Amino acid sequence: MRGAVFLATLVGAVALSAIPDMAQVAPLRVEDVVAMHSFSEGTPVTLSPDDKRLAYTVKDNRRTGVIPFEQFHLSGVPFNALGADIFVVQITTGDVTNLTGGSGNNWAPSWSPDGRNLAFLSDRDGSGQAKLWISEVSTGKTRKVSDISVRASEIQWLPNCREVVLTTLPKNLTPEQFAERAKGNSANRELGEPEDKVAGSVVVLYRAESGGPQRASKTESAWNLDGWLRDLILMDVDTGKARVIDRGHRITKFALSPDGSQVAVTTPKSFEKAGSQQILFDLNVFSLGNGKGRILASDIRFLYSGASLSWSPDSSQLVYQTGGMEATGDCYLVGLKGGAIKNISNLQARPNQRAYQPLWDAEGRYVYFLHEDAIWKASPHGEIAARLARIPQHRLIEVMASKGVIFSPVGNRALVALAYDEELKESGFYRVDLETGESAKLRQENQWYFTYSREDNASASSDGKHVVFFREDAQHAQDLWLADQNFQNARRLTHLNPQFDKYQLGSPRLVHWRSLDGDLLHGALLLPADYTEGKSYPLVVCVYGGASSSSDLVRFGPGCGTMNMQLFATRGYAVLLPDAPQRLGTPMADLAKTVLPGVNEVIDMGIADPNRVGVMGHSYGGYSALSLIVQTRRFKAGVMIAGYGDIMAHYGEMGRDGSTYAVSIAEQGQELMGGTPWQFRERYIENSPIFYLDRVDTPLLLVHGAEDNAVASFLADEVFVGLRRLGKDVVYAKYEKESHSPQIWSYANQLDFCERVIAWFDAHLKR
Repeated sequence: MRGAVFLATLVGAVALSAIPDMAQVAPLRVEDVVAMHSFSEGTPVTLSPDDKRLAYTVKDNRRTGVIPFEQFHLSGVPFNALGADIFVVQITTGDVTNLTGGSGNNWAPSWSPDGRNLAFLSDRDGSGQAKLWISEVSTGKTRKVSDISVRASEIQWLPNCREVVLTTLPKNLTPEQFAERAKGNSANRELGEPEDKVAGSVVVLYRAESGGPQRASKTESAWNLDGWLRDLILMDVDTGKARVIDRGHRITKFALSPDGSQVAVTTPKSFEKAGSQQILFDLNVFSLGNGKGRILASDIRFLYSGASLSWSPDSSQLVYQTGGMEATGDCYLVGLKGGAIKNISNLQARPNQRAYQPLWDAEGRYVYFLHEDAIWKASPHGEIAARLARIPQHRLIEVMASKGVIFSPVGNRALVALAYDEELKESGFYRVDLETGESAKLRQENQWYFTYSREDNASASSDGKHVVFFREDAQHAQDLWLADQNFQNARRLTHLNPQFDKYQLGSPRLVHWRSLDGDLLHGALLLPADYTEGKSYPLVVCVYGGASSSSDLVRFGPGCGTMNMQLFATRGYAVLLPDAPQRLGTPMADLAKTVLPGVNEVIDMGIADPNRVGVMGHSYGGYSALSLIVQTRRFKAGVMIAGYGDIMAHYGEMGRDGSTYAVSIAEQGQELMGGTPWQFRERYIENSPIFYLDRVDTPLLLVHGAEDNAVASFLADEVFVGLRRLGKDVVYAKYEKESHSPQIWSYANQLDFCERVIAWFDAHLKR
């Protein structure tokens, strides 16, 4: 088995707060952090039907390599599967098996309903293409089902245990043609080969037609939706024979009906309007019997995943929740036998950025969904939803599901919700009575139970007697834990990163202060591993405008963009992750009003040395860090990772396909401009630190990937050129062939990045 790290599995109860006797105060090796193993985002953790085995996917960060942005389109391997293997742990014994053994990239494990086979996706055959594979439980043998190239993140089994539904590369396109189609933008008709170009010319033509702002939605979009082109197929896992259900359309989500007779598909059509990331979808349904399909609903406002829908238990109806910049979060019911689409919630709410999968109860009597941190209850026969429950001072994360309906541990009388206490910074599971809405705490502690990239943070056994959930804190990396139905008697199932056991790591502390506007704010403070009361330390501030970063108090590290902050805590630094709320039109000034008082608070506490304070941030956090150092001399060193200083230039960034991702970010998103530059010219200028570089008195390290497709590297070039022209202290590290997040850079470049940032702060804050 590749990597002895996975053999360390604790079967008995483990107290995460305990530091092993061997723990020592020593600088955490960068290699130990960069070589971490982690659970693959967005791919399922799934119990076998007999509840004896748990399958999960783990990434080995050392195996990721340099992956071009278009690699997924060429190979079908998503970024969350790079360097990943599929593991199975025996629930009773704790024995762990690496099913895929470090061969290829592997993801999306899915048990057959009879538990005899585990299907998964992989490129392990050396073809460079994702394929469907089967591991036979009885024999332990693994085999490739078919040579059909897959483009999928999930596999769904039919009840017959012989066939699966999944999505594949469109049959009429080669991988290279598909990658080119995904890079182009046929929906916009902006990019194409000009018919009148001179032979030998390499011109690429972009075109927009006149007609005013209302017409712009037809010729401008945030990104290319053709990356979702797929064939939807039904495949026999014994013979490898496939039948096409739907060919050559965009597919973001497919959902098999409980009886296995129908499959629902969400299809992204277009962006609703210019300057918005709101996508309009069609909801289609296909019969697996006769292959016929039809559109059930059109122009639905979904989030980009198009996944907030579910089947009724009797397979006769679908319910979906709208989401996105323009959506209200209402739930709609649509039947397979026709009839009008019915709004069963009528929330009359303001636009709702989030959307969750609505869930039915086992009898199909009610639908339960989340909206504005409350659990709502709607009847398929009614027209107005009732708010069932709130959990005071908690942010609701998800309603737990089992077999496609709500998980009800007490005879269909209650549901279980995962929530986060915003004041105490604790995760918790709560049981909510389906009739009264009364809630009871099952488990809550200073731990982090969820990840933002998945909607199934906890899984229940088929008999409902056990649950599996994620768990981590500031000093312990994420692992999977098993508990009873009341989330008690928990024991750890995995131990992915034993290399951290030998270190004494920094401990977290919640701090609070008042902003310059008088608002109460919080921050996650990570103390040095060798912290002594009364001694002051250098402080690194990790900033991200608009975020409630104090929630990272119980995250492992916690992380700053992509860098684990225990790297600093074990080197004698304190680390602050402050809340940094911002308002429309004044994001740059708001950063100074919110963050600087937090820095002063940590100094007043005697923890931070006022002469040794640094600041760093990634992406919009990089913009935030630069925005601070043009407004204050408090910081003695700064690091801007994948950031920018010019909102107007970011607004004008255009991808090869003609897409303009940052337009919506400026007009309606986190940059808080509230409109176009022609409406608010001064606002764009006043909030762009590029125009204030002459005020910089802080040595700055710029870090950027040369192939960054979210914040183009020319934006970092602009900052470097300006600071160099002004004679400021600036260093620019540009990493060739790398993208936006150092977390998915090559292993060598990740090592270099971390070492370089540490050395930068050591040079300026430890002198």
